[in-house]
Amino acid sequence: MSRPDPIREDEVSLKYVGKNITRSDAVKKITGKSVFLDDIKLPGMLYTAILTPPTAHAKIVSIDTSAAEKEPGVIKVVTGKSIDFLFGDNVKDRVPMAVDRVRYIGEPVAAVIAENPHQAKMALKKIEVKYKALPVYIDAREALKKKAALIHPDSGDYWHLPGMGPEAKTNIADHYLLKKGDVKKGFAEADLVLEGEFNYPFSSSAAIEPHGAIAIHHEDGGIEIWSSSICPFVIREDIAHTYKLPVSSVRVHIPEVGGCFGYKSDVTVEQTIAYIASFVPGRPVKWVASRKEDFLSTLLGHGIRTKFKVGVKKNGKLTALQTTILHSTGAYVDTGLHVMRGSTHNSTGTYEFPNCYLDGYSVYTNTPPVGAYRGYGHQESQLGMERMMDIIARKLGMDAFKLREINYLGPGKMTSIGERLWESNGNVKKCADIVRKKIFTGKKKKEDADYYYGRGFAAVMKSPKGAPFSSKSCYLKFNVDGSVSINMGGAEVGQGLRNVVRLVAAEALKIDPSRISVYTEIDTQFSPWEWQTIGSMFTMQGGRAVVRAAEKAIHQLKKTAMMALKCDYDMLEYDGDYIFLSSDPGVRVSVPSLAQGYMTEDGITVGEVVHTTSDARLPRYSNPDANGQGSFGVTYTFGAQACEIRIEKKTGKIIVDHFASSFDVGQVINPVQIRGQVVGGVVMALGSTLYEETKFDADGVCPNPQFSKYRFPTINDAPAKQTVEFVETPGKIGPFGARGIGEHPVIGVAPAVLNAVYDATGIDFYEIPLSPEKVKAAIDAKGDNRCPKK
Repeated sequence: MSRPDPIREDEVSLKYVGKNITRSDAVKKITGKSVFLDDIKLPGMLYTAILTPPTAHAKIVSIDTSAAEKEPGVIKVVTGKSIDFLFGDNVKDRVPMAVDRVRYIGEPVAAVIAENPHQAKMALKKIEVKYKALPVYIDAREALKKKAALIHPDSGDYWHLPGMGPEAKTNIADHYLLKKGDVKKGFAEADLVLEGEFNYPFSSSAAIEPHGAIAIHHEDGGIEIWSSSICPFVIREDIAHTYKLPVSSVRVHIPEVGGCFGYKSDVTVEQTIAYIASFVPGRPVKWVASRKEDFLSTLLGHGIRTKFKVGVKKNGKLTALQTTILHSTGAYVDTGLHVMRGSTHNSTGTYEFPNCYLDGYSVYTNTPPVGAYRGYGHQESQLGMERMMDIIARKLGMDAFKLREINYLGPGKMTSIGERLWESNGNVKKCADIVRKKIFTGKKKKEDADYYYGRGFAAVMKSPKGAPFSSKSCYLKFNVDGSVSINMGGAEVGQGLRNVVRLVAAEALKIDPSRISVYTEIDTQFSPWEWQTIGSMFTMQGGRAVVRAAEKAIHQLKKTAMMALKCDYDMLEYDGDYIFLSSDPGVRVSVPSLAQGYMTEDGITVGEVVHTTSDARLPRYSNPDANGQGSFGVTYTFGAQACEIRIEKKTGKIIVDHFASSFDVGQVINPVQIRGQVVGGVVMALGSTLYEETKFDADGVCPNPQFSKYRFPTINDAPAKQTVEFVETPGKIGPFGARGIGEHPVIGVAPAVLNAVYDATGIDFYEIPLSPEKVKAAIDAKGDNRCPKK
């Protein structure tokens, strides 16, 4: 029997979606009773400490572990000499521990397993390693030079997915090229061609909870892992492949996760801890990163340099775009190549270019591997695009808002990857109009004795950057009292995912959210399969899976009610409490009496137990074709951001007085949570814009891998005022028209601020962070006539 399409926001009024409810995990987190990885203690637990090298690139000449093995409490000292495998999902270029060379400063070289963490750390100091130094490259430009030493001499032999992977005998780890139209023709048609180069440096996601893992190789051959990651099923498959086990023999647990922001979405430390634990079968081995290790031995973000060449007509119509992206992807490319690819094909930003030549390179460097960071490649290249739009407007003598409006993507327009957009994809102009009114209404403040004043704007676009097979699954069960339990594989990292599940389910099932209980941990033995909780896709895919599971449950209830009420299926209606006859609502049966089958007066029970499963993918998501195009955007969230700033003349410090954001999210699910996403995202991105940078010296050594030296934003750095408003043009994929929003608030912050800095000082900046010292030096260099007269 067929079921209708998921309920649409524009077809019915919403009772629960769009309302605020208290988070189900709030009390436990506030009272400190939530269980995170470091809270877990298992019988027979051992602990490991990991040795990393003093230099970023060197051959390992020898390792002497004899002294460490004699230290109190030491059970085993482990090196990588017995490793005979590589791992990785896209490119198998990774090792859990260095074998014959180190490629970055945080790479594991040896490990001590001991009875407690202190003993392991003390013994670690007794390991002696001799190295032979190799050339160090911390920037893609250096690693691409003709005579550069190879960081991976055997990269041409690595397994990789079709259409991606290293170029042999070079430091090119991956190359992606997108061609749309005829870019030469496009530049020939242009009245103005401008170029610019922009840099988004390394930084850390720096979640409050660092990475960690526990691994045990059971005596029966199975492997069990606890991790602070958000990709348990990827970990399970990766470990199973490495140790040649059935996937069913590996079990992965994810307790509460103390933040992610991207860098916990890939396999990171789990393979290393599983390898170390293999030397002590039957006993669990635990490792939790120090802050330094979290910076240098897991994943970094960014490291993207983008060169732009833009063609435009005098009337403001864009004709051509050529971008070259150099991604310093770190010592291993497996987790970084899709960041580069996302940054490349989204370098158009919110604009239609009829002709594109977008060229991206992931390049091996002697820095920690780069992985996901909130925004996943979008903010890095869109920093340059939004700066270029302001610069082009100045050259044309055209209003910058008008230039953007002429070229915005929208219904009938074509993205760089060849996807035609529709009204249901959202409306960037509506968002732009909102923030323009909030920030640009009235005259700008005039320069005074202490400050320069400026206003800046940036339009925003983000696609999910998923995978063709990616899906999110839902298991939904009606209990005997009519309440509902839901189990899924999506990781709660602070974004309020569980409330999204409760509200969507409440709407679809027509019951109060208080009657819906949602899972609190993920266990691959019991949780339904999900690829990864990434790409701001859970609300769309996970929410749709919830609706589908709810529809199946209602269908089961009606089938059983047919037997209880002795009537045809199509005469039955459901209201959350009862299944009733549409022609006579007084003829009804309660949902609780149907949840586990219907018991007749003589005790005979008929019908099914009501529990269902469902999943949801992005429709027709594909791999790139020969031109680098394809259906791998599928759904887009558009928005706009703008700010009012002042710059302190004495110090160069940038102070954000007002920041405004608007996004077309299709449908707000929870007003408080979505505002929190945007407000928090803005503050996070202000950190990247003004302060944050993970630095490396010429030897690949990082001087600031601790919070005491790595400046990130505090409440004192937050804008004095934040305005957040939403446009709700219903989409066609997510539940009730909802689209993703988790990453989007970080994308437009840097270009909006840099555009405001130009407005205040007349100085163009092309990279971040804009530290007070950097701004003050630029102002001083420009001289007394630095500010244009208005």
